[in-house]
Amino acid sequence: MKKAVTLIVFPAVVLWLAENCAALQTQAPIPDPAGLVSLMKADKFLEADRLAASLLKSKDLNPQTLALCGLAMLKAGRIDEAEAVLKKAVALAPENPEAHLGLGRISRARNHNDKAIFHLEKAVSSTDFLEEALRHLWRTVKERGIPGDLNRVRALTEQRYFRDGRALPSWIDNSIKQLGGREDRHLYRMEGSREFFSLPLLLRDDLPQFGLRMISLKLNGKSEYPFDIDSALVDFMTVSPLLAEELGLALTGNATATGVGTRESRVRFAVLDQVEMGPVTFYDVPVQVSDIATFQGLKKGLIGTALLKRFNITIDFGKKVLNVYPLERPDLLAAAIDRKAVAADIPLYCYDQTVVAASVGRAPESLYILDTAAATVLSDTPFFDMHIRPKIDPARMTQSGIQGAGGAQQTIRVEGLSVTLGPLLIPNQAVHVFAMETLNEIGERYTAGLLGNPVLWSYRVHMDFKNGRLILEKR
Repeated sequence: MKKAVTLIVFPAVVLWLAENCAALQTQAPIPDPAGLVSLMKADKFLEADRLAASLLKSKDLNPQTLALCGLAMLKAGRIDEAEAVLKKAVALAPENPEAHLGLGRISRARNHNDKAIFHLEKAVSSTDFLEEALRHLWRTVKERGIPGDLNRVRALTEQRYFRDGRALPSWIDNSIKQLGGREDRHLYRMEGSREFFSLPLLLRDDLPQFGLRMISLKLNGKSEYPFDIDSALVDFMTVSPLLAEELGLALTGNATATGVGTRESRVRFAVLDQVEMGPVTFYDVPVQVSDIATFQGLKKGLIGTALLKRFNITIDFGKKVLNVYPLERPDLLAAAIDRKAVAADIPLYCYDQTVVAASVGRAPESLYILDTAAATVLSDTPFFDMHIRPKIDPARMTQSGIQGAGGAQQTIRVEGLSVTLGPLLIPNQAVHVFAMETLNEIGERYTAGLLGNPVLWSYRVHMDFKNGRLILEKR
């Protein structure tokens, strides 16, 4: 009986081996996860995402590979999907630094600074992504402005760099010089009304080339100056060199900034004693002083995401007002919205500028910088060439130009493309093709373009930074 059983089973085993060995011999090799690090460090975000997708087809990935895959997905703009993979990696390896780096960056994107600091402090043990982890940790604690956080992260950065025999990176060296004598003060300390208030929008009809949506801010207890509302600016505030000179600001450090345009702009650093925004006053405010092209000959500035996200806001171009709501009272903003008139209610990320998921020209949905100070829509050149150019008549593409922070820029202009935000289709938009490579390298993530105010100003624009929502309400 044993012999009979053996004769029956043995041929089946031989048959299984014959079939599956052939399949194993022809199966493609499993991609090398080490390649993810190389691609991400080379700022090749989409290539890294494709490699991550290949790796994730395997069901037996170790926590480190999972973490790298999640980080690659995050840098490619797939935030929610990346979060699921990163959480799985942390569940398997609670101290994995790359997983914590990804989760820290997601917390920053959702305006959750306490969570971001928790994760990013665990991320600084990373070998491959040390500088990125420290840079985002420093940005987070600097925005929050608590002296103990600042001193701790400064000491941690010095320890890690000096241990390796390296000089401090420029981003913290400039910050230390900027904060000279104020290291023990609470930066951006806010006093005044914690209730709703409204500020008039200034449209600068006398200077149409600078006719963006602005508010007035009183600086250092002296005069009021116009500031563009610029949600594509990462920082709290940037001022023009002429304005800095008038205020007698002490300038420190030296850097360059890259924006939309043909040249880099020189950047210095300073601190304002006071910034009065209606009934609210901020104290000890670090600012940048930049010679961007749109500042030339003017005493003005920009307010960026790091200021805006301290509130929930409504930009109402129809009524020419900026409505400001306390962040801890999202119910006040909710009560001001006519839900029957809402055309779009979609996720809003601070990544590091304001960023939303959109589709331009019926291309696949991707992340776009939301820029309240831009007068056009941009599409990243490689993304346009892959997804939009093949679908349109070449006659619709014309040589054109845009005027950005870095000056004039020659572009290809395409008329009549649609922009889709959630359920909202906005037709007949002019789109300029612009290489986003440098801007994406600075942000360490991929965005497929930029959405300017032509997409926004037909609506009441609600930015709910507490809940991470962009809500467009019909006027």
